[in-house]
Amino acid sequence: MKSDKKSWASEILRLYFQNRYSPETEKKIQKWLIKNPDVFEKEQASKEYWDSIDAGRDESAFSALKRVNSKIGFQLSEKKVLFRKTFSRVAAIFVLLISISGIWIYIHNRSNIQIVSVQTLYGETRQIILPDKSVVWLNAGSLLSYPTEFSQNLRTVSLEGEAFFSVTKDNSKPFIVKTDKLSVKVLGTEFNLKAYPDDKQTVAILKEGKIEVQTGDRQLKQLVPNEQLTYNNQTSVLKIEKIVPNDIPDWENGKLFFSNASLDEILQTLKRRFNVSFEFDNSFEKSTERYTIKFERNESLEQILTFLEDVIADFSYSKVNDQIILHKK
Repeated sequence: MKSDKKSWASEILRLYFQNRYSPETEKKIQKWLIKNPDVFEKEQASKEYWDSIDAGRDESAFSALKRVNSKIGFQLSEKKVLFRKTFSRVAAIFVLLISISGIWIYIHNRSNIQIVSVQTLYGETRQIILPDKSVVWLNAGSLLSYPTEFSQNLRTVSLEGEAFFSVTKDNSKPFIVKTDKLSVKVLGTEFNLKAYPDDKQTVAILKEGKIEVQTGDRQLKQLVPNEQLTYNNQTSVLKIEKIVPNDIPDWENGKLFFSNASLDEILQTLKRRFNVSFEFDNSFEKSTERYTIKFERNESLEQILTFLEDVIADFSYSKVNDQIILHKK
């Protein structure tokens, strides 16, 4: 006889596959599944659901598969999914599990080249080893795409979000990172690139080696170690400035550093790091001041917000579940 716990999990997945939840509820279910460490239980629930449906055409499973695939950019025809029950069972369980794991890893064909894409949710970071042994640390809320095998002449990857790159040197094969606004070309180096689509600026910081940055409007700049390039995504204004080594981002080791950042920019980073949302009460007036602040590894969100209360000195906050509400003092 099945346990109540297993039945409950199976029912959640059954309703998920049948598209019975609103998008907001789906997000909550995914959060619950992420926090649940029992991978075996999730796999069993997936199998229970699969075994409960008919061997033939199952519209709800295929519909759910299409919905999840559309989120991650994977195109799969209905004919292929229904070709064999065993294949579709594996595909359905695989896509479900990767979609709720907090990290989407998928492979799709593009002109016969396999592309791997790794996406992290808010509150997560991940280390990735590329085919050339270069190492990438992917920050929260980011997406990295790269081929399973680089071409003979170039090593090209795409980034949406923030990542720290430690690139294996190869003089015959430049390494290129493409973002929406910038393209960064290197031979072998270490650098941080921040290119979130909802940020006002794209920032490249060089730790070691040399990089060449090209903007969409053909501005071309070279950076040497301890230089920071900031590109305004709205005005296309570009500036380069020297920074001290201690100011180079070290978020991959759990530290946070803000240089001349507004409160909005600080809160946006905290939102991604801790997977929370920020709201302002009606009386709150955003400060135009800018701050340079560093937080050490393992400092909690509450410790950081308490510190900001003392530094900015004109707000307090309250917390309800994953929502932080800022109040004017």
